[in-house]
Amino acid sequence: MKKASTIKDVANMLGISVSTVSRVMNGQDRVSGEMRKKVLDAARKLNYVPSLAAVSVVKKQTKIVAALLPDLITPLYASILEGVEESARQRGYETLAILTHGSHDEETRFLEGMVGRSVDGIATVPASPDFSHYTKPVVFIDRINDDDGVDSVVVDNFRGAYLAAEHLISRGHNKIAIIASEREFSTGHDRLLGFEQALRNKGLKIKPQYIYIGGGAEKDGYTGAFRLMHLDDPPTAIFAASEVLYRAVIVAMHDLKLRLGKDISLVGFEDGDLARSYSPGITVVSRASMDMGKIGANMLIEKITSGSAPIGQQVSLPVRLIMRDSVRTLGG
Repeated sequence: MKKASTIKDVANMLGISVSTVSRVMNGQDRVSGEMRKKVLDAARKLNYVPSLAAVSVVKKQTKIVAALLPDLITPLYASILEGVEESARQRGYETLAILTHGSHDEETRFLEGMVGRSVDGIATVPASPDFSHYTKPVVFIDRINDDDGVDSVVVDNFRGAYLAAEHLISRGHNKIAIIASEREFSTGHDRLLGFEQALRNKGLKIKPQYIYIGGGAEKDGYTGAFRLMHLDDPPTAIFAASEVLYRAVIVAMHDLKLRLGKDISLVGFEDGDLARSYSPGITVVSRASMDMGKIGANMLIEKITSGSAPIGQQVSLPVRLIMRDSVRTLGG
């Protein structure tokens, strides 16, 4: 059985005194923000959790916030972190980035651990909507949870999907499919609703066979694209409702030897390097990802400094359509 890490292990890892680590864990203010962040990061890596009997209740602010994110490979999450760090730094806070890999268990381990209890609050793209057991201030980014009244910052997902479908219809398409993710949050659901509303408003019938709902991973986008294109009457256009999904659709079309913008039209959700550099360029719904991080951090720090209870405040940022060359005009 692996021996539990001790406060001395944390100190030795950083080459500092045990008393310095102790001051951080006790929430005392005689430690710099930079050192506080290093100690908390080392404690997390070593999975060091002091006994509650050895640690006094944290009453003072540490001036550290945690950014709890699924990963930093996805450009969306990297942009959100950049925004959180920028706003936090301007307000005199350090940011501790914690990766959950989209795992509820990893998320819970952090929230219930000493590091989770030592930060002043959390800005998160959560794996689970349930943060009711966590007593520190929390702000959701790119997610909404109406049940627990958690404050959140999102984009207008309904409007973004509506714009995507409306654009495809304006280019003569009436066999339009959607690949989206259905999770515990409203993000994917709102995009599906916006897509369907655009079809209704333009007098088009919603065809169940053209709706593919998966888990949101690349494999889901790839599988969805294959299934759609192997229908007896395949769609002429696809709206892929996230960057991960449209990236997978691009790979699937390449494997199927179908040319984007000619054999099949595509609109994605989220602008990025791939959409700009791919040939043909991908038409996308663009959103201010970094701004979500900035606003989320500011909302969180306001909650920390004011001590106010969560009220379920929701900030929704606008989206816009960027037209490139992945959509073919039919009948013209």
